[in-house]
Amino acid sequence: MSATFDISKTYCNPIPLPYYPLGRNCMIPEKHTRMDYRETADPSVIYEDGKWYLYPSCGMVYWTEDFTVWHHERMEPYDCGYAPTVVKHRGKFYLTACSANVYVSESPLGPFRDIGPLTDAEGRTVRVDDPMLFSDDDGSLYLYCGCGGAIRGAQLDSEDPTRLISPLEVMFSMDTENHVWERMGDWNEDGSYSWIEGAWMYKRNGKYYLTYCGPGTEWITYGMGAYTGDGPLGPWTYMDTSPFMSKRSGLVRGPGHGCIVDGPGGTVWAFYTCVMCYAGEFERRIGFDPIGFDDNGNIIPTGSSEIPQLVPGIMEKPWEENGAGLVPLTQHKRSQASSCAPGRDAIYATDDSMLSWWQPDVSDGCPTLTVKLGDAPLCIYSARIIWRDVGLDIKKGVLAGPFCYMIEARNGEEGQWVCVLDRSKNTVDLNIDYRALEIMEATEVRLIICSSPEGIEPGVINFTVFGRWQAEQADH
Repeated sequence: MSATFDISKTYCNPIPLPYYPLGRNCMIPEKHTRMDYRETADPSVIYEDGKWYLYPSCGMVYWTEDFTVWHHERMEPYDCGYAPTVVKHRGKFYLTACSANVYVSESPLGPFRDIGPLTDAEGRTVRVDDPMLFSDDDGSLYLYCGCGGAIRGAQLDSEDPTRLISPLEVMFSMDTENHVWERMGDWNEDGSYSWIEGAWMYKRNGKYYLTYCGPGTEWITYGMGAYTGDGPLGPWTYMDTSPFMSKRSGLVRGPGHGCIVDGPGGTVWAFYTCVMCYAGEFERRIGFDPIGFDDNGNIIPTGSSEIPQLVPGIMEKPWEENGAGLVPLTQHKRSQASSCAPGRDAIYATDDSMLSWWQPDVSDGCPTLTVKLGDAPLCIYSARIIWRDVGLDIKKGVLAGPFCYMIEARNGEEGQWVCVLDRSKNTVDLNIDYRALEIMEATEVRLIICSSPEGIEPGVINFTVFGRWQAEQADH
């Protein structure tokens, strides 16, 4: 990392997307879990004219120019099914999703026009799960899909992307005997089956990478692997570095069902689903990280990051060196809250878990959480907050919305509290918020919750302040 960097030009997983959508199963009575929750996953991403466009499950579309600020534009269709896929093909943008029709648009932001269902050579409707559309360099178009025991593929009519012109055939199947990581469970303990899904095609130097994920979106063993071939429909050879995305601990774990996208400066990026799963097996978030390739053309194995990273195009080998040199200063540190709801102690805001949270007592008019960093001052640079919308209930009209808060810091118990981030007038619904702070040396930091959406009790799943032992020269 350069000795001089701009802290405002860093990002941190999970992605702080505004207006996180409601989980789809919250609206289905027979699938409803113990509480309403927010969810997005299964990212399909394209890089077009200097902008990144992200199409996730449950609500579209998000875009950014530099990974530091994400914008939401409610496009049509907003939610056409789980695992949407978007491809630019012959100057137009085509969209489909699980069991959905095909849509077309002149713009990545839509609106998309329905052009009908996928059909086979005999004109029969074909419904697929976890589809992926891939436009090859020669103008040909392909469909990949699969949600269960195998990944399938077929060629589509380049002029009519709704029509399959080859049979939908198995590209490869689950292999729990040889691929331990495909086995079900948090310890890959169950080899009786695997749920492989989330196909994505990526082409590099004439080589085709058909990526997939397993063993299931609810497990921390969720990861991404690949088969490689010389043609878009194989034959396929298992890539020995699979799973190339895998991480079983921390806040950002189980990186699966995603995509691989070329970015500026020769960088290549993997976007993925993060396992969360408190309220239901489909409660998830999204992250992304740079990836690299070894001398044999295999994707170099890596894990999902959860500390500040530099924006793309800066590092020669970003998959090795993209960290900003900042670490969590608050993790497992001594904390004190102004109040705690029963069973929601202060430690749960800094315990490195997505399954627990601190929640102030309902009578607390000005909730605060104070974390002691240590006796010697540490230099603070940025902060991440992951909120829990306690009481979210769509049927009762209790809706998500913006949280307003401030972060203060002081150096020494006798020092003055200094506001290092003022979000007291925030108007944007951010279930996850990552921000640069006013850089200073501090022994304590304090989160002050100013307000929460009407009917919502604020819960803090994670409060992390990032920094280092000593300050380096930094632009801010």
